[in-house]
Amino acid sequence: MTNKVRYRILYNRAKRMDQNGLAAVIVEAYQQGNRRYFSTGFKLKPADWDIKKKEVKGNPTYNRLIRTRLDELEAFEMRFPLQYQRPFSLEDFNLLPERQSARATPAQLTFTDFMRQQIERERPKLHRSTYSRYILVVKMLIDYNNGASVPFEALTYNFIEGYDYHLRTVHKYKQNTIFKQHQVINKYLVKAGLMGSTDNRHNPYHEFDTKKEPTERVVFYPSEIKRIEELVFNQANQHLAFYRDVFLLAYYTLLRISDITAIRQRHLIDEDGKLELEMAAQKTGKINRLPLYKLHQTASGGSKPEQILRQYSRTDGKPLFNRSHPRINEYVKDVFRLAGIAKSATFHTARHSGITFLVTVLPLPFVQQLAQHSDIKTTMIYVHISKRMIGDALDAVKWYSRN
Repeated sequence: MTNKVRYRILYNRAKRMDQNGLAAVIVEAYQQGNRRYFSTGFKLKPADWDIKKKEVKGNPTYNRLIRTRLDELEAFEMRFPLQYQRPFSLEDFNLLPERQSARATPAQLTFTDFMRQQIERERPKLHRSTYSRYILVVKMLIDYNNGASVPFEALTYNFIEGYDYHLRTVHKYKQNTIFKQHQVINKYLVKAGLMGSTDNRHNPYHEFDTKKEPTERVVFYPSEIKRIEELVFNQANQHLAFYRDVFLLAYYTLLRISDITAIRQRHLIDEDGKLELEMAAQKTGKINRLPLYKLHQTASGGSKPEQILRQYSRTDGKPLFNRSHPRINEYVKDVFRLAGIAKSATFHTARHSGITFLVTVLPLPFVQQLAQHSDIKTTMIYVHISKRMIGDALDAVKWYSRN
């Protein structure tokens, strides 16, 4: 019999509602006939719970955070035997770092203290730019609160609305930048609720709603990609060849900039001269397996992404494309200008453009998998079909057969 713990998410296990008509969402851990239950910090009305899917209806943020709670428990169980040199049992959940710190942390812990504490704990798995952005939110909240830490009880609807106005008028932030700030604050408010530091029912974001503005997404079409591919560099601009190749690699593979700059030689598997890439995505942690030799094949054999990766291979264990993201974004704009492309594009345009091209040659679910999107609706956000591409597709349709 295995000692592995089995987990499941339960709603209204007690089969009764509280005085507000709400019931708790909890995580059950089961091992050899024993069970333990862990709060997620969420209470819902029955109409908000999907019985079949075992998730909150129409709220991916809550579902992700509930799942994160389960993942934290499972991760602790998995590393426990190595850390403590003995088999794991349910009682060992008492040794969870968060439970120990909760006993040692004074009740006066403020929200901004909690945020900083959690951000530092998560730092090893956060990208540098994400870490800096999160820390900036903490500093700006303290600045808005006259230089003082922000206590949990201060986070009312009026406080959040005032902070929103402050970002808009004092800092002159655009709507989507403000939206991202609210996302970060709400993320750690919900996490504080999951860990028992506050009550999620009092979260001001239940009432305060901030929305993203639709953004105009720039895309390069095959004719423009060809111009970039055919660029010839002289001695003065030879350094741009590297950034051109990095951009094209992202277009061919659909990889994000965070993944491109993380590629090391060990991520490349060469079997009989056919190159594949296997690595965990920096943003999602999902394992990405790409058959590079099948992507954008050339008439002379091999594929375009293979050619680039072989050209920049290295044996010292360092990333193949070891440059900062701002530097890459700065120089790819010079590449675009050199190719005579006047569009206001960034490095991420490669991913948009690559997805847009692939949906013209592959079924959408296949493109979804290559792009590593959990929801096909996300893939559709990236698709930009031009009139010319529609015309080319219609020309290729065999509307009738010739006998």
